[in-house]
Parts: sequence; structure tokens; C-alpha cells
Amino acid sequence: MGSRGLVFLLLLSVLAATPAWAGEGGSSHYMPGTQGDFAMALLGKPGFYVRNDVMFLKGDIGSVTLGKRVYASGTQRAWVNTLKGIYLGDELALGARWGTVVSVPYVFDAKVSGDLVVPADASRSGSRGGLGDISVTPLLNWKKCDFNFSLGCNIFVPVGSYSADRIINLGRNYWSFDPTFAFTWLHPKRGHEISFVTGVMFNTENTATDYSSGNEFHVDFNVAQHFSKRFAVGVLGYYYHQLTDDTGPLVDRANAVLPSIGLNGIGGFRGEAFGLGLGVAYTARIGCKDVTFILKGLEDLHAKNRFDNTMFMFSFALGF
Repeated sequence: MGSRGLVFLLLLSVLAATPAWAGEGGSSHYMPGTQGDFAMALLGKPGFYVRNDVMFLKGDIGSVTLGKRVYASGTQRAWVNTLKGIYLGDELALGARWGTVVSVPYVFDAKVSGDLVVPADASRSGSRGGLGDISVTPLLNWKKCDFNFSLGCNIFVPVGSYSADRIINLGRNYWSFDPTFAFTWLHPKRGHEISFVTGVMFNTENTATDYSSGNEFHVDFNVAQHFSKRFAVGVLGYYYHQLTDDTGPLVDRANAVLPSIGLNGIGGFRGEAFGLGLGVAYTARIGCKDVTFILKGLEDLHAKNRFDNTMFMFSFALGF
């Protein structure tokens, strides 16, 4: 079964993550579950492609720093649209193909609220919309029989609006560099697929708060069945683990004030998360173009020092 009509557009999801918007703690430029999709490392023909993701996200967290304040708990809800453009080139040396992706997120509506530690029994909330941090991803890709491999690096550029006085921000006010490796095995006759993308994200310092987020390991995966050239169903998942501590005055302050109100300190605020979900992909012929539609939903089954999220995403993609 040749499935290229379905999968040649879907790689766009793995090449750039949807940015987080909640603030300093409990989130990062890596958004769990957004990089996982069908045929993560399978490239299409040379040319230009477009993909658009609409995501709804809601979640909550315990003790966290947001902006320049410490909160005993927080909640978030957001609608985000991310437009991705990709150019796939021809073969270079050693059989590698090259490509470049630009991902531009726009937050339609994001709301965050939290219960302040100081003063006690007080709360803050906010809502905001606008441009988030964009990302640029160069990549190289190889194919060997039914196996596909990609090396890339997501570079997150801090162009989103940010102020340390806010509980909610559209950008994170620091650069992130996320080298990634993606793999896809897709059986041409039986339609079985195993795909994953993994990476380690390195973050620079947020100069507005002197906060340095730790390095982050992440992996997104998909085990799928392609029932035809145009229809596939998959089980999606992700695992996230922060490798090094967060550091800065806000971390020290949280560890000092939280025990004074009977809560545990946050230590180095290392995050961890694991989640599962389902995805469906269908390619329709509209006019003279194949347009691929993707629907997926994922739920955090475990979250530590991260927002415990439920996420739904609807996407469409086409090539020119």
C-alpha cells in the first residue's frame, strides 16, 4: 500500500513546536504532544508546503512562578493558531535532502489565573492575544528502504510580547535551541507505522527576571495503521523530563516563602510529564490539490512541575 498521498504533508508537525504562553514556570518552548504526528520523518517531493494548526489547551498546576511572582496554584486555557511554511530541497552530499521550516504562532485567546503566596488569599488573572515566539528549523533527511531519518534544530526566537509584571505572556523572553532526531518506519504494503521524534532543548536566560530554565529532554511518538493511501489512525504519546534545575532569584524566593504557608518548596523545579492520546488523518482531493486533515487529542497522565494539560488540535496541510 503506497501511503505517500497521505503522509507527504504530515512531517510539518514535527519540525516546529507550538510555543507556550503561560509564563516562567510550568511550561517552556516545548509543548508536549504537539510534535507527535504521522510519518514524522518522511519527506515529500521538493517544493513549498503549508500547514496550519489550531489548538485548544487547558490545564492547572500547583506551586509555580509566573512573571516575577510566586503562586500557590495556577490554571490556564488558550486557543492558538500556528501557521507553518516549509521548503524541501533536492538531494545534497551523502544522500541527504535538506529543508527549512518557519513556524509563526498567533494566540487568539489565552487566560491564566493564580492564587498568590504573598499576599495570602489573594489572586490574579489575565487574558491576552497576539503574536508568540516564532521558530526556524533547518533539517537534513535520509531514506533507506522503508526507514526514514531526519536531523533538525528548532530555534525559538523571542519576538512575542513579554513583561515580568504580567501573569500571562505571549513570549518567553529568551532563546531556545532544540536539536532533534526523527524516525519513521512505514511498511508499504501492510501500512504499519512507527514514528518518533526526540530532542534536548537548551534555554538561554530570561534577562527580565534573571531566570534560567533547565535543559529539557523530550520524545513524541506515534504507532499508527494506514488503512488506505488517504486514511490513518494512530496512538500518540509523549514523555518529557527536565535534565537540570531552574535557577534564579524567583526559585530562591519560592523555596523560602512556600514553606512559611505550609507548602513544600519547589527545589530546582525540574519538570516531568507523560501523556497519551489518539490521532486521525485523512487526505481529500479538493480541486487539483491533495489536502490533508489531522485531528488529535492528548491527555497528561502524569505531570510534575508542569501544567497538567488536556490538548486538542485540528490541522490541515497542502503542497504547492
